[in-house]
Amino acid sequence: MKLHVQKSWLAFLLCFALMGTSVLPGMRAEAEEVTAADETGEQRDTTAESVPKEEDMFNESDQDTSDNEGTGLYEGEISEEQLESNQESPETAEPKAQEPEEPVSVEYQAHVQSYGWLDPVKDGAIGGTESQAKRVEAIRLRLAGLPEKYEGSSIRYAVHVQTYGWREESADWADAGTTGEAKRLEAISVRLEGPIAEDYSVYYRTHVQTFGWLDWAKDGARAGSAQFAKRMEAVEIKLVKKDDDASRPENVTDYYRCPLVSYQAHVQSYGWRPNAFDDAEGGVTGQSKRMEALKISLPDPVGTTGYSGGIKYRAHVQGIGWQDWKQDGELIGTSGQAKRVEALQIALTGEIAQHYDVYYSLHMAKIGWTDYTIGNDATDHTAALAGSANLSKRVEAVKIKLVKKGEDPGVPTEGRTFIQGYDSGDFYYTGAVQEIGTTENIAQGGTVGTLGQSKRLEGITLYLNRDEANENIPSGSIQYAVHLSSTGWTDWVDQGTFCGSADGSKGMEAVKIRLDGDIANYYDIYYSAHVQKYGWLGWAKNGQAAGTSKIGYRMEALQIRLVSKDAAAPGANDRYYTETRVNPGPDPGMIALANMHSSPTRYIVMVDRSAHTVGVYQGGRGFWSNVHYWQCADGAPGTPTVTGVFSVGIRGYYFNSGAYRCFWFTQFYGDYLFHSVTCWPNGAIADGRVGMALSHGCVRLEMDNAKWIYDNIPAGTTVVVYN
Repeated sequence: MKLHVQKSWLAFLLCFALMGTSVLPGMRAEAEEVTAADETGEQRDTTAESVPKEEDMFNESDQDTSDNEGTGLYEGEISEEQLESNQESPETAEPKAQEPEEPVSVEYQAHVQSYGWLDPVKDGAIGGTESQAKRVEAIRLRLAGLPEKYEGSSIRYAVHVQTYGWREESADWADAGTTGEAKRLEAISVRLEGPIAEDYSVYYRTHVQTFGWLDWAKDGARAGSAQFAKRMEAVEIKLVKKDDDASRPENVTDYYRCPLVSYQAHVQSYGWRPNAFDDAEGGVTGQSKRMEALKISLPDPVGTTGYSGGIKYRAHVQGIGWQDWKQDGELIGTSGQAKRVEALQIALTGEIAQHYDVYYSLHMAKIGWTDYTIGNDATDHTAALAGSANLSKRVEAVKIKLVKKGEDPGVPTEGRTFIQGYDSGDFYYTGAVQEIGTTENIAQGGTVGTLGQSKRLEGITLYLNRDEANENIPSGSIQYAVHLSSTGWTDWVDQGTFCGSADGSKGMEAVKIRLDGDIANYYDIYYSAHVQKYGWLGWAKNGQAAGTSKIGYRMEALQIRLVSKDAAAPGANDRYYTETRVNPGPDPGMIALANMHSSPTRYIVMVDRSAHTVGVYQGGRGFWSNVHYWQCADGAPGTPTVTGVFSVGIRGYYFNSGAYRCFWFTQFYGDYLFHSVTCWPNGAIADGRVGMALSHGCVRLEMDNAKWIYDNIPAGTTVVVYN
């Protein structure tokens, strides 16, 4: 329809017409105001403000019918279509302000020791407790306020549970952890899945027993601790837009505490020791206890280093040698067999081996901690070894650590880490024997010379073979000198050199042998001489004189042993040399046998059943000297005296046997006694016969001899009954 403007406006409009104006400026301005008002969302009455009231318009009869160039309308004529056309087009209009989005939230609920499920919290609030020493046992999470564009998104989470380890992922308010089992959560991992993950990151941090609040982790990283048996006590979780630098947490490094490497040692007397981690001492030191078994693992290589992989290892074990490779927590060594671990070899496997090295040091008996060796993937017996072989040396403890390649390990790595001992066949010797000549090679511990032939040993040559290419074998040499009859001591000579009487005119009476060089740090050399009239003397070692001098006794045989300082000695290191002539007594065979035995006291008692004699000797093994030699009455054929090596026990004044009484009895085995000949109860001798077999098994002696043993032979004295 057309609106009629009042006549009072006529002059005003004609002025604009004469000026060539085609559109009312006021109308344009008011139209722009309407558009601006619409953009701000304000409600305005466009008919009241944009167009004059109808009574103020011209009447149709008053209109100027001339064309208004460029408008297509008569001047003063306004239509509804024109009002609509006066609105600005979408191409030129500014965008309307959007409504603010509701924030996306993360909600979570913790199940806490003693309390059960706490009230849900969200967006960085504390889920759990602080300063109450209460464990979180389970947790559940969900997203809230998701707009349509995030449809299909979810939040996923996994937890590390006491004794169970990492459990499978849960999602969207499903329980993760345990309830009713009193098991602590130790760590957690949270991640977003679906469209929301393109715009948001999820951040979370844990409050851990003794550690307190750790740093913030994000987007699937593990937070908390593992292997340390520490409870998680609280957690905070929040969502942060990826482009929101202001809301992003700053501390994002120390969020997960888990050892790089874990190891557990089985130790003599103690059994399995607690786990040790990252260069801590695993085993026992200072108590001379052997390590018997070991287990090694990488608890969480991906979580701690970002690389997958594992660890393998093997052991050199007493009496077994090198075992097969084991890996990732498997046992090496032995349990319940009392066998020592002597050496180790360790290597990383998989992706982590390209980025990390494994370093390890052993605490060895009588050496202490070795320098660190660097593990690798070698399979031979000489690469990256720590410990020893063929030395009877026990490993007592171990330290293991992982170090990024190229970084300073911060530990000594230049010293010796492995010692290869000599094989038993590497040491041997020969001898020159009177009337026989040079012997064949004698393996260590064997006898060079003769026994019971009264032939002197005239010289010796010692040999030690060393693989010069193997730097792990201790270097050095064996040196020796001999004492020749009527000449005295020779100069020292090195291994491979004959030492003695080259023309056979003189015999050996004593010998000295010693080690020179690095070999002396790991070995002792023992030697024992068999000497005329004395028989075998004790074991000398490391340069001590063995044998006799100044008394003209020939050496007839010799035994030599190269012994690791960690192995048992072949015998007591005493009574190996003398300058005193022996008092053999009337029975050379008896003293020769006596010299093959030792006694814990300064006496030994010998009983020869075939000769019906008792010999008492004083001194020590190889040095017994006759004190008494008596006839006796030993067991009759039907009740023989027991044979063997025994020791003195209880004693008494007398005992009765039927009508007879025996005085001054000394026990040497069970009911077998030294005692007097049989007497009547009044002490008169009933049967004084000796020098024959007629007793019930005891050894009868004349009254004074029985009393001498009763008075002088200590308890524990060795008694040898033979023939």
